[in-house]
Amino acid sequence: MANFAAAGAEGWRTSRFRTTGPQRTRNVPMRDKVRGNLLAKVGVLSALPIVILGVVLGQYLASTVRDRALENARQTATIAARIGIEPLLSRADLVDGLTPDRLASIDATLHKSGVLGSDIARIKIWSPELKVVYSDDASTIGYTFAASDELESALAGHVASEVSDLSKAENVDDRHYGQLLEVYVPLYIGADPRPAGAFEIYLPYRPIAASIARDIRHADALLLAGLGLLWLVLFRIVAQASRTLRRQATANAYLALHDPLTDLPNRTLFQERAQEALLAAQRAGSGLAVILLDLDQFKGVNDTLGHQTGDELLRQLGSRLRDTVREVDTIARLGGDEFALLLPSISTVQGAVEVATRTLGALSKPFVLGGLTFEIDASLGVALYPDNGDDVGVLLQRADVAMYVAKGRKTGFEFYTPEIDSYSPERLVLLGELRRAIADDELVLHYQPEIDMATGRIRCAEALVRWEHATRGLVPPDQFVPLAEHTELIGPLTAWVLDHALAQCQHWQESGLDLSVAVNISARNLHNLDFATHVGGLLRKWKIDPARLQLEMTESSVMADPARAMTILTQLRSLGVSLAIDDFGTGYSSLSYLQRLPVNDIKIDKSFVMNMGEDANDAVIVRSTIELAHNLGLGVIAEGVETEEAWNQLAALGCNVAQGFLMCRPVPADELSAWFAASRHTAATPTVT
Repeated sequence: MANFAAAGAEGWRTSRFRTTGPQRTRNVPMRDKVRGNLLAKVGVLSALPIVILGVVLGQYLASTVRDRALENARQTATIAARIGIEPLLSRADLVDGLTPDRLASIDATLHKSGVLGSDIARIKIWSPELKVVYSDDASTIGYTFAASDELESALAGHVASEVSDLSKAENVDDRHYGQLLEVYVPLYIGADPRPAGAFEIYLPYRPIAASIARDIRHADALLLAGLGLLWLVLFRIVAQASRTLRRQATANAYLALHDPLTDLPNRTLFQERAQEALLAAQRAGSGLAVILLDLDQFKGVNDTLGHQTGDELLRQLGSRLRDTVREVDTIARLGGDEFALLLPSISTVQGAVEVATRTLGALSKPFVLGGLTFEIDASLGVALYPDNGDDVGVLLQRADVAMYVAKGRKTGFEFYTPEIDSYSPERLVLLGELRRAIADDELVLHYQPEIDMATGRIRCAEALVRWEHATRGLVPPDQFVPLAEHTELIGPLTAWVLDHALAQCQHWQESGLDLSVAVNISARNLHNLDFATHVGGLLRKWKIDPARLQLEMTESSVMADPARAMTILTQLRSLGVSLAIDDFGTGYSSLSYLQRLPVNDIKIDKSFVMNMGEDANDAVIVRSTIELAHNLGLGVIAEGVETEEAWNQLAALGCNVAQGFLMCRPVPADELSAWFAASRHTAATPTVT
């Protein structure tokens, strides 16, 4: 993660694409400034709740200190009343008033006991009738005053207090004190639970206020220090978390645009850079090239040696590809074993050829994986701007088309041309119409017989699909069959042909014509593990002997996934179905592998048969193929027999079966039946060995 973060700090969008680097590099200080401003804002915003909390706590503490001071004053007054006042009085004193002697005695006792000290401004003793019974200010004794709320509370049995501004009439002589703290305490005489009167004590409020202020200042100082420390701790935590999140965000941003296995740009970043390069090319009036690369044997490496070895292969591949491109180019991993190259300023075929050749050369060196040495082939597809499109998606799609053509032709790399594109808008429309044609039974089968050259008897009729289009007329198979083979539609198409061919075979049998049928199958059929089960179901449905069905497949369809193809072919062979390798000589199967295939026949591609009279090389290929097949115990079917000379030459070479226009063109089933009745050929009983 740290490495990714470090790479991101240097400009994660500029890796391997330096043309955009300087602009992004200049933005780094600005990003730091913005992040600093954000952190400052976080500091200020986090301080606001701390300040608000401090104010609230400060007010709470001030209130608490003030209440505590007042409570202490009330407790002091209560103790003075209980100890210093109540023992000196009787209930009669409070009801009838004090005599002068009693006043003098009480006054002397209070001075002597210290109740009347310098820290007490005034005291009063009240009767229940709101008359002043005693006061250190003799001028108020014997007078009745209006009751305050606090006095009434004390006469009701509650200690009460207030900070007075001495505005009441009874306090006119005490106003020089400023503010006084008045405390009213109920007086109890004897065992009577009812208050007999009230004791009022006046304390100077200035010392109390000074003490409160001092305590509040101390509390505020401690609170401020504590909250400041809390803010510093929180800010440090936030700052550390911010730095961590920034590093993680930078790393995540890098990972979002790069492949974690190879550290190359991923599809998202590739498309972004391709879009930027397209805009630059449009402004400059220049071109660019997009190349897609796909490994040819990657699945075999994965299946045989495991995904860890496959991952190591991709890492080594990524490292090699980096060394083949310029600093302004981009190499990206799009997924799986698919890579893409973006080549700005390359608009010519020759420039792209040089890069493609250099790339294939870098991959031609053996890879060492787990102590083993491997040679891995790759296929490249090239699309050019502006020749092949002006949109990133279009260029990628057309480079993909070219790549699959290169894979199929084993040419290493191919350039996109409209002729090789099965996914042009027109063909996509045709694909949709073909899907409906299969569902609506718009297809028809034509049949071309295969003749046993030794006996002259019809051995089999190959079913060849045709499309009677409602508006296009008869659509040739080379226009829609390859299209279906590149999609999942080949499955339904093959199922339709098999079903109708076996139905026709049953019809021939019921009409007394013992004739086998041959049906072509594709690579996708050989990858479908349920294909043999489906074939068996159709044979049972039409009550056809499996020996009367011959399935033909090309070498390339078998070699696309040899292991799975072997499994499917073995299952088909176990049903009793006859198998033939079609278009033999155009593929890349090895003799050792061919020997292991459970096939009965080899069909020589018509291109060799049709030219063997004029081309000595083709004649050699035909002769060698016949000898090879016979040595392997296989029969030989020659396609494209159009002349008597070709028939005689093949017969002389020992070819077993011939098929071509010399005998019969592909025709509908009813016409084949008529041809069969009019010809010298008779049906042969099929045998499968």
